[in-house]
Amino acid sequence: MPATHDVPTSASVPASTPAPVTSGVPTTPAATDIHPAPASPLRTVNVSGPTGKTFDVQIWQERDDKTCFDHAYGTPIVTFLTEHPCLGLHRVLATTTVKGRPVAIAESSTGFHGAGADNPYKYTAQFKALEEADDTGSINDLLREGYRLPSGPTSVPSAEVFNVLGQDNGVVIYDVWYLDGSTPADDPALIQLTEEVFLHF
Repeated sequence: MPATHDVPTSASVPASTPAPVTSGVPTTPAATDIHPAPASPLRTVNVSGPTGKTFDVQIWQERDDKTCFDHAYGTPIVTFLTEHPCLGLHRVLATTTVKGRPVAIAESSTGFHGAGADNPYKYTAQFKALEEADDTGSINDLLREGYRLPSGPTSVPSAEVFNVLGQDNGVVIYDVWYLDGSTPADDPALIQLTEEVFLHF
């Protein structure tokens, strides 16, 4: 990631107990672990993307953790994160509007140490490839750990846009979907949204 966008740390947002992961499959949060959306957004970010498009993004939930392996599922991903500890994990749940339609965003960002001066982005590239492969697992989005948006599903819907973007030693994972109807997996407007908001919050 560029110098202006540091790898996430756990300093800014207090951590609470996550849903435990012991077998590579996330457990369902107990009722006591549910975090309802606040009455108003934690903050609103006005994003002006590289193509000049602008988005007002409402951040409803935000969390920082020091580790990734215990906030992930799927044996390949959990094993990788155990063998190659991440540099911190930053996750948000957000909403915005795309072409007049309400959209939800679950974003997870992390980073990795390099494999020496000759290959500083080796483990970042390997992790990104695992995320993009089928049936390998992923990092838990905040919905999986009991955090909620003001409206919409309690888990990322199966019909959604999934995108993984990387820069330098950082990786950002996006799950994005329309809140007022179905979402094609290749929806160009939502794919572009992920590229426009990349590294902005």
